[in-house]
Amino acid sequence: MRIHLTNAGAITLRDPADFRRLDVLIDPQPQDRLEQAIARIGRREDEDHIRLAAPVLRFLSNQAGDPDWEAGFANMVAYATKAGWVDADGHIRAHITRNDADDVVSLAEFKAAMRGLPGGISIITTGAGESVAGMVVSSLTSISAEPPMVGFFVHQTSSMHRVLLANGRFVANILGEYHEGVMSSVLCAPQGPARFATGAWDVSPEGMPVLTDAVTSLECEILCTQTLGTHDLIVGKIRRTTCSDASPVVHYKAATHRLSQCEPAVA
Repeated sequence: MRIHLTNAGAITLRDPADFRRLDVLIDPQPQDRLEQAIARIGRREDEDHIRLAAPVLRFLSNQAGDPDWEAGFANMVAYATKAGWVDADGHIRAHITRNDADDVVSLAEFKAAMRGLPGGISIITTGAGESVAGMVVSSLTSISAEPPMVGFFVHQTSSMHRVLLANGRFVANILGEYHEGVMSSVLCAPQGPARFATGAWDVSPEGMPVLTDAVTSLECEILCTQTLGTHDLIVGKIRRTTCSDASPVVHYKAATHRLSQCEPAVA
């Protein structure tokens, strides 16, 4: 098995049923980010080895509780113990493998490609009273129906980041074709009540801003967050929804577009 400390911020376990090897693959990344990732899985022993916490391996495997996997894992730990690779705290010694080849597209290429990806436009809102906050996103996506969940991404330096995590709740207001002024206000006004000066805003039972004539408003409780590169994925469990007959719009090629229905092809 191999733990992968990615430079996107994710920690994954590859080949969880391969008990013949144990190492940590590390992508090129800033040293402070690397040390934080190592602290999440165990502790650094030296430049070439990490001591891994056994419960972390069991958790990342997604196979804990399976009798065959448990037997193989127990045999691996027993072998490592006999070889002197397990310390008094139960941490297992693993070799560091450095991933020197991480070929990806440039920032300019990434942005050019993403401009060609149409996405719905939503205003994410949170907070109450003078502490209300909002931002426009095109990353809102459905995650699960059972339980009902949606997610979106927020930049770690965004003015919304701290407020979202502090409140633990948000409303995703999906915009329609008559919301140009609402979107402009949220994009241009300073964070706070000024962003909600335009539009048919009401308050949820928790005091958060809800756009009453949105295509759909989803009132959510934050279930989990995951750091991925420069952004955090925010996942919310949907507690209430409201819908209208408004026509949605999409973001495409750095502009907002209305949707038009295609005529059926004539045979």
